Order: sequence, then C-alpha cells, then structure tokens
Amino acid sequence: YQNGIAQVQCQAKQGCGGCSQQSTCGTKALSALAGEKTAPLLALPVPTPLAAGDKIEIGLAESSLLASVWWLYTLPLLAVVLSTLLLSQWIDNELIVAIGIIGSTAATFIGIKHYLSKRQQVILPVFLRKL
Repeated sequence: YQNGIAQVQCQAKQGCGGCSQQSTCGTKALSALAGEKTAPLLALPVPTPLAAGDKIEIGLAESSLLASVWWLYTLPLLAVVLSTLLLSQWIDNELIVAIGIIGSTAATFIGIKHYLSKRQQVILPVFLRKL
C-alpha cells in the first residue's frame, strides 16, 4: 500500500469452491485466468491504509460485468445465429455453410479483440472492504 494504491493478488486455496460463499466468491474465477494458484497483480485504489498480507474483498462494477458478457458471449452468439440463418438461406451446400459460420464467428472474435484493444477501457475490480 502506497499513496492510496494497493498491489492486490487474488489467490485460490486448495479447498477453494468448497465454502459457503461459493455462489458469490469470484476468487476461483479470477485465479483461473492465470492458473490454479495465483492471478496477476492488480493496482487498486484503496481508501483505507493496508499492510502486506491484509485480506480484502474486491468486486466488479455491474456495468463492467454486463459489458464483458455482451462482448464475450452475446455478440459472438448473435454472429453464429445470424450467419447460420443467412448462409443457410443462400447456400445449399452444408459444408460451405459450416465453413462460413466458423469464419464469421472467428471474424467476430477478431473484430471484438481489435475494438476492445482500441477502446482503452480497462475493467478493474473495486475495493469493497477489509476483512
């Protein structure tokens, strides 16, 4: 902790996922991004002074979570459905339709990655409380 900024790292324990907070805990999901044991370090603005080793609770803003779901799940699913409907109407060969669906889905993911990299909006967790 220095000047209101804390270096935070989420850690999953061996028994992670077996406690009563399993439905609301994001530690397992966050740590899965970087492997089973640890997640990357995050610089987080914190209003309370902290010491090394203090445990804190963090969360994601609802708007950030919903935006992530839109970009990573909803938009690609729409691309699959729309490309299936459009291509199957114009092309009789199922193999070409399947290749077209895969291609349009891949193009959608590439487009999303390109758009989000230019947006410069980082989805960071926010400090909720010290445990």
